[in-house]
Amino acid sequence: MKTKFLFTALTAVAMLTACSDDSSSGNPADPAAQPGADTTQVDQQQTTETNDSTQTTNPADVQGEPVTGDSTATLDPPPTNPEQGQVDTTATQPGIDTNPGTQANGCAEGEVPVPVEFPMNVFNDIGEVYRSIQCNEKVIFIVRHGERDRKITKESQLTENGIEEAQAMGAKLAGPIDFVFYHSGFVRTYQTALNIAVGRGQSQIVDDTVAVNFSADTIPQLADGWYLKNSEMRDSIAKADSLNNVNLVYTYWIYEDKYSEAFYDLEERTQELLTNYVLKDYDQLPKYTLMASHDQLLMPLTAYATQKQIDLKLHDINSRRWINFLAGVAIIVNSDNQVRFVAVKGGDRGTTRD
Repeated sequence: MKTKFLFTALTAVAMLTACSDDSSSGNPADPAAQPGADTTQVDQQQTTETNDSTQTTNPADVQGEPVTGDSTATLDPPPTNPEQGQVDTTATQPGIDTNPGTQANGCAEGEVPVPVEFPMNVFNDIGEVYRSIQCNEKVIFIVRHGERDRKITKESQLTENGIEEAQAMGAKLAGPIDFVFYHSGFVRTYQTALNIAVGRGQSQIVDDTVAVNFSADTIPQLADGWYLKNSEMRDSIAKADSLNNVNLVYTYWIYEDKYSEAFYDLEERTQELLTNYVLKDYDQLPKYTLMASHDQLLMPLTAYATQKQIDLKLHDINSRRWINFLAGVAIIVNSDNQVRFVAVKGGDRGTTRD
C-alpha cells in the first residue's frame, strides 16, 4: 500500500526555501532517464531550473533546529531556511554525534574478518555491500535522495514512486542493529532517510502523519553546493558554451579538467567533507550510518571515491550518464581506521542510463 505524506504548514514554509537539489536535481539528468533521450536537450522548465544560480544553497547558513532525539516526529522536518549564495568555507561544525546503542562490539574471539572487494567501475547493490560488512568494519552510506516532484523547482517532496523505492531500499538493509540517519535539511532528503528506516523495519508511520521510532540529524554541508565555488561563473560557462544543463559543467570539470575555476579542488574539498562532517575515529562511529544528500555533491564524491572509474559522463554523447536516485557511496572503515569506498545503488540502476 502506497504511503502518502500529509504535509503541515511547516512544509509549506519549507517549500519557499531555495534549494538546487540538484539545482539540477530537478532531476538534472532526468531527460537521460528516458531511453534514447538526449540529455543535452532539456525543456524550458528544466533549463530554467538547472541554470538558476539563485538556487545555490549555502549550507553553512542553514537555520533552524534539526530533527533529533524524539522517538516520534512529523513526516516533514522543521523548515531550515537555507540562505542563498556561496558555501562559507570558514564555517565549522562539530563532528557527528554517535548513538551509544548502535556501537559495534567488534569481532568475537577467534573470528577472522575477510574484507569483501567490490569492482570500482560499477554501482554495486547496496544490500550486498551491507551484508558484506565485517565484524571489524563500520559503514557510512551517502546516497542521493529518492525520486522527487519535478513540478516544484525548489523545495519538493518525494513522489509516491520515490517513497516506495526508498522503502524497498530500506528492506535491503534490514538487520538487528539500528542505523543512525542524517540528511541535508531538505524535505526530500528527510523523507528519504525516513522511508529507508521504515523499509528496514526500524521505524513506522502512523496515520500517514507521524513517524515513530525515527530520529535524524541535519548536516547542511550535504547539500549540493558543497563543491561549487562560484555559481555565477558556472552559469556563465554554461551559457557561453551553450550547455543547456549545468550538470554538463560538472562532468566536464571531473572528466575533462575543464571549468575548474568554478569549483573547489576535488581532493581537498572531499577530504574536508569527510574529515569535518562524515568520519570520526572508529571507536566513535556507529556500526551503520546513512546520509541522504543530493546529486551535485554525490556526482563528484562518487567520481573521487572510484578514482574516476565510474562512468558519470553526462557530457559524453556515447555515455550521457548521471547519478541516479538512491545511488551513491559506501564509506567503509575498519578497526585500524583504514577507509575504503564502494559505489552503491539502492535501486536497479546506479545511473540514469544503466
